[in-house]
Amino acid sequence: MATDLLRRRLLTALPAGLILAHLPGTALAALAAEPALLTCWADSPTHPRRFFAGRSNDIARALELPARGHELAWHPSGDGSAVVAARRPGRFLQRWDVASGHRLAEFDVYDADEDIRLEGHLNFSRDGRLLFATESELINGHGRVGVYDARTLQRLAAWPTGGIGPHALMQLADGRIAVANGGVLTLPETGRLKRNLDTLDPTLALLDPEHGRVLAQYRLPDPWMSVRHIAQAADGRIAVSLQNEALDAADTVNARPLFALLADEGLRYGSATPEVLAACGGYAGDIVAIDGPKGPVFAVSCSVAGTLALWQADGNFIGHLPTPGVCALTASRGGLLATGDGGDLWSIAAHEARAQAHWPHPFAFDNHARPA
Repeated sequence: MATDLLRRRLLTALPAGLILAHLPGTALAALAAEPALLTCWADSPTHPRRFFAGRSNDIARALELPARGHELAWHPSGDGSAVVAARRPGRFLQRWDVASGHRLAEFDVYDADEDIRLEGHLNFSRDGRLLFATESELINGHGRVGVYDARTLQRLAAWPTGGIGPHALMQLADGRIAVANGGVLTLPETGRLKRNLDTLDPTLALLDPEHGRVLAQYRLPDPWMSVRHIAQAADGRIAVSLQNEALDAADTVNARPLFALLADEGLRYGSATPEVLAACGGYAGDIVAIDGPKGPVFAVSCSVAGTLALWQADGNFIGHLPTPGVCALTASRGGLLATGDGGDLWSIAAHEARAQAHWPHPFAFDNHARPA
């Protein structure tokens, strides 16, 4: 846990750098209202060299990571620990005590019996005993769900996902495990180079939580729309965020909504006008379900376009708003929080597609977050 000059400067800069927009009341009340997040970040938005995980309001006690972190989650035991997965192609899972920054357990892919790499996402079983993490085989890119002991991070088993390039996963309310098979093949020797764009087969797969058997797979009509992240509303409805891998995703022929719902007949796009398609671009970084007085809302971070887009749970478009570099989305106290890689934190009125507050920070938020 670092205590160097850079961190002291960050600690000094953080309160002075808070700027609030669109909030009534005094500046002091607004300052006290800033929410804390469990998230990953880099030391600089422009020249990142060091990477951390912890509470956004307690960076002095953060866990320093060997490389960029991606998704993270509070441990279901309630003991104050959390687990973070490395950004793909990733090497580590780490569990740590968030209050102290002390590392409790670690998994490294070099300790596995098979050649694998981690794909950045994790989810706990409903009973809290197991941790599921997306993986890929190094040789052929076939997707796996790695099954780990939630406390020790010992790798216990691996289940095929029925696809290539799995990314997000979550255990649904009915117990099934949903996996976003992005369909994009990348291999270690070529880094993040996409090797199979002419044969993409992205799916949303549903797995049996006991033995990992693939129960169902759902596809969109356009094979270049890569399924990346998953959300489920309180009423059970499931949606995914997408990335457009078409050769020219920006033209009107290949533009598609970055949001789709799982219905009885399969995945179907949410509504979007040409103006919305142009504003959202071709890359979605995250999705989250928000429940409010008008029913569930799905928020999608269109990271490259710098837009936050919102759909009702029936697929009707609500609106969008500019949020430069937006990626991480999380529900907090019934509201929506979003972060950007330029250090921005926004509070969003989801049903109105309106920013309520904005807090800038001197570090770069990474891709995912949870309420702290």
